[in-house]
Amino acid sequence: MRHLTLQELQQFSLDILKDVAGFCEKNNIRYSLGYGTMLGAVRHKGFIPWDDDVDIMMPREDYEKFRTIYKSKLYSFIDSRNTPDCYIAFGRVCDTKKTLASSCIPWVKKDVGVWIDIFPVDRVPDDKDTFDRIYDSLLLLMKFNVGIRRVHTISSSRLSVRKRLKTWVLKRTHPRLIKRNPADIVKDMNTLISLVSPAESHHWSQLCCPDSGTNEFFDDDEISEYVKMPFEDSEFFVWKGYDKILRDSYGDFMTLPPENKRRPLQNYISFYWKD
Repeated sequence: MRHLTLQELQQFSLDILKDVAGFCEKNNIRYSLGYGTMLGAVRHKGFIPWDDDVDIMMPREDYEKFRTIYKSKLYSFIDSRNTPDCYIAFGRVCDTKKTLASSCIPWVKKDVGVWIDIFPVDRVPDDKDTFDRIYDSLLLLMKFNVGIRRVHTISSSRLSVRKRLKTWVLKRTHPRLIKRNPADIVKDMNTLISLVSPAESHHWSQLCCPDSGTNEFFDDDEISEYVKMPFEDSEFFVWKGYDKILRDSYGDFMTLPPENKRRPLQNYISFYWKD
């Protein structure tokens, strides 16, 4: 099988994004480009040249609607509630027909190809100290989840030496922990999120993959309105408060990073064209 080039991966991801965005707009589901995809829209009017994935974010209410009604002739929605052996707490819209992914940190026990990430955004307590404690607890659970998934791929050359060493230590110091099914830890994460998310508050955060730091503490005003922005040959919604969101996450986000940091994030995953 032939590897997808970065350009092919970006184009395939863009096709999935168009399908998802079109479905959302037809069904009154709110979404915003997120993370590097939002940054790409603002700074490059498309993909960050070295970026290899697409992220979108939805308020929890819209995420629940999307995951329930999304239908496509081309792609499939996968999360831990519709796929028992899914090891992530958010959702992905995946190709299963034309491409195939190979990951040394597996996230699902079925063949999937190129995907885009769909992150729910939940209400969180307005008190920042309380939020920080919740975030840290979820981050610990996520680290356990990733560690368990990585235990069985310790010899993979695509893992850095540091990560292989951490995995080796985890395997020997927490023998009972690594026997846990990572899907059970995802259930724990989702349960905790539902318990701590207040019915009313003025702040939001993405808690299902808590690796962006506790500055991901959105005010109502930042994410209550949406604007369309050019992205490659299309336009997609972003939150109107994108400037503050990006500044909180990336600092001087309009300045390119040093060349040695311009590399894809998913370096532990390879994508192939099916024969």
